[in-house]
Amino acid sequence: MRSDKMIMGRKLIFFVLGMSATRHFLNKIMKEKDRKIERQNADIEMLERWMTLRDKGIAIDRYLQDLNCRKVAIYGLAMLGNHLYEELKKTNIEIAGIDRADIYDNYQMPIYKPDDVGYGDIDLIIVTSYSYEKIYPSLRKLYKGKIMSLRQLISESERYLY
Repeated sequence: MRSDKMIMGRKLIFFVLGMSATRHFLNKIMKEKDRKIERQNADIEMLERWMTLRDKGIAIDRYLQDLNCRKVAIYGLAMLGNHLYEELKKTNIEIAGIDRADIYDNYQMPIYKPDDVGYGDIDLIIVTSYSYEKIYPSLRKLYKGKIMSLRQLISESERYLY
């Protein structure tokens, strides 16, 4: 009789521990999903602002020219970085890329790894990643020039609307 109670007690403990672990795991998954949705919403909002500029005939390279940027690096060659590359390759601005992944696409520009020192004679690094605040400190250690997020670039370009 006593061993039956002990077995039931152990089963109950394992059940409670299992439920707790499951809840912890599900909470972790939900937080990651929420972060992903937040990033996607931020990207959509930024693309909307960017397309509004384009619709009104304002190219973001105009701001870069005002900064006397002759050569820029695009940090992050995923969706937003690729769109920025496509827009800037039609201008007189030289472009380089910076990305952690091995990029095998047919980009017509040099592509650096994030930990490459110096990045050549680049005037500005434009970070397209949502994680600008996390990326900035590591870039700052390697590069002493101007660094800005794509979000900042679009905001600064919006001043030409008024």
